[in-house]
Amino acid sequence: MEAPADALEAGRRALALAQWALARESFETVLVADDSAEAREGLGLALWFLGDVAAAIDSRSRAFELYAEAGRCGDAARTAVWVSHQHVVGGRTSAARGWLGRAERVLDAESECEGHGWVAVEKARHATDLEERIAHGLRAVDIARRFHAGDLAIFALSVVGRARVEAGHVEDGLLLLEEAMAGATGGQVGNVHTLAEAYCNLILASTSAGDWVRANEWCQHVDAFARTHTAAPLFGTCRGVHADVLFATGHWVEAEQALDTSLVTLEGCLPALAEPSVTSLAELRLGQDRLDEAEALLAGREESPSALRVLALLRLAQHRPETAVVLLERALRQAAGGVVGRARVLLTLVEARVELADLTGARAAAQELTELAHASGISVATAQAELAHGRIAHAEGRTTDAAERARAALSGFSDLAMPVDAAEARLHLARALLDDAPDVSEDEARTALAVFERLGAIRSAEAAHAFLGTAGAAGSRARHLAPLTPREQEVLELIAQGLSNAAIATSLVISEKTAGHHVSHILTKLGVHNRTEAAARLNRR
Repeated sequence: MEAPADALEAGRRALALAQWALARESFETVLVADDSAEAREGLGLALWFLGDVAAAIDSRSRAFELYAEAGRCGDAARTAVWVSHQHVVGGRTSAARGWLGRAERVLDAESECEGHGWVAVEKARHATDLEERIAHGLRAVDIARRFHAGDLAIFALSVVGRARVEAGHVEDGLLLLEEAMAGATGGQVGNVHTLAEAYCNLILASTSAGDWVRANEWCQHVDAFARTHTAAPLFGTCRGVHADVLFATGHWVEAEQALDTSLVTLEGCLPALAEPSVTSLAELRLGQDRLDEAEALLAGREESPSALRVLALLRLAQHRPETAVVLLERALRQAAGGVVGRARVLLTLVEARVELADLTGARAAAQELTELAHASGISVATAQAELAHGRIAHAEGRTTDAAERARAALSGFSDLAMPVDAAEARLHLARALLDDAPDVSEDEARTALAVFERLGAIRSAEAAHAFLGTAGAAGSRARHLAPLTPREQEVLELIAQGLSNAAIATSLVISEKTAGHHVSHILTKLGVHNRTEAAARLNRR
């Protein structure tokens, strides 16, 4: 049998080469002869990347006990921090807080050491306030540099960089993240887990900043790393984030494939990490007009921060704007997703409030979105703010302003290589031009339709098709309402009075669900986008 010292060294070499099974075998050989803290810690890391999460946590937990018993408090604190983090990613926040407490407690009688830096960086990851997160992270960076702790320095720098991006300091944050990655890939990291976390922080920050070019570049790096290192948790998470990039940049087929891979990988080992991928797949299904499938994916996720906006989009598709507003306001209170996440929620809130003819509320949401865009300097938020104001201008009958705003949004989304969003802005431009320039309006709508059809955005394509029916009628100067049933005519008149679905149901003694179906059919027949446009069409007859 191999000597324990030799087996321990073989396990360390195997970890460095990402040979997880060989590492597990080597560390298990050590443990037959000696319950070694180093072997327990190494075994925990190998098991983590093999996807055996429970066993990985158990092994690292035992390593903590052994380090603490030996008086190696810094090593004990570092190990406890990793256990805490593994509980976080597994969705067990109470256990995570408990392990962070253990990491702090084991250092009570110790003078400042590297272990205090590991506690600080984990406090940063637990913090919900961004400034608090940055402060803890900077303390960890300082300790790491004074104690020449390469892994800690890289890790802490990446945590600070991501927090600064989410706080709106985008370029500064991304530069810190790229500095961390340069060090990580330049041999300053001894633990592959640290390298994996630095990768994740960079791609998540790039995505949250709406920097799709940078995000795509790093997603490809992480994809290659995760494949060659057979890192199940990292690969599943990476594919999920990469799917969001593909979705935003119009590669919907590839996005669906990436989401499928992510879900298969994560649901087996870390189901809590799979939730964002489930939500992203539901949003893709919405775009494909597969509402029943989106509903099934989102079932039971009404309290999940990552799902609230997509749930609201589903309710808007079902013509239930009141419910959408409730969900979106909850999403804003929970403040999930950083600047880009909040911007997306605010844009959807504008749409929902316009749908309800609550233009005062829509203007308030649009103004917050504008202020957010200005403060952060994030280009995608600026384009979204232009689109939001354009929607409101159109609802108020200010078609010239609506067209200018739509053009600005179209330019912004085009510069960001976001073809579906650009086509949505183009369709809004077509709506704004319908009365004053019907031929141009029709051309813009057909251009948008071609993009939707090419990329598989079926729901948006159907909206463009419906609008083109209206545009064609306008071009002939013979605008008429599409044929409505007598009941639909009644519902349209109530819509024009500003009644909600619930109020329409009460007035006509029907269910709210039936009222919603009538509203949906009316919008489709009239080729309009929302209730405000439907009411305006009735008033122009």
